[in-house]
Amino acid sequence: MISDTVKRIGALIDEAARIQQPHAARVCPQCKAPCCARVHYLYTEKDILYLKLSGRRPVWRREGVMKGGCWFLGPAGCSLELGARPLICHTYICRDLEAAIREGGTGLMETLGEMFKTIGALRGQLWAEYLDDIRSRP
Repeated sequence: MISDTVKRIGALIDEAARIQQPHAARVCPQCKAPCCARVHYLYTEKDILYLKLSGRRPVWRREGVMKGGCWFLGPAGCSLELGARPLICHTYICRDLEAAIREGGTGLMETLGEMFKTIGALRGQLWAEYLDDIRSRP
């Protein structure tokens, strides 16, 4: 069922973010070349579908912002709520962040890897459920 899949994805994203947050808070502000300053628009079709089905409104960019790097990177970091960020923002872990996470606890990177695999599978399932739902409509 679509709503169950959306909830499972959201719960896994929240848990993955909870694991990463203390390490990112230490590593990212000190980074001389942050990934967020080098990337641009990252939403995929599955990100947009998840946002739509979770009741979130996709934010295409911050108003009045035309600069290099991510359009959502503000002075205090990402301006998007956790659940509205593209999946790549959760799954991309640079070497420094990975090292910090590994130092933080045995098995954390492996746990995150499994969570990301599960999220990926659930996003594929969500896509299939959505298409089935559309096909079944009169």
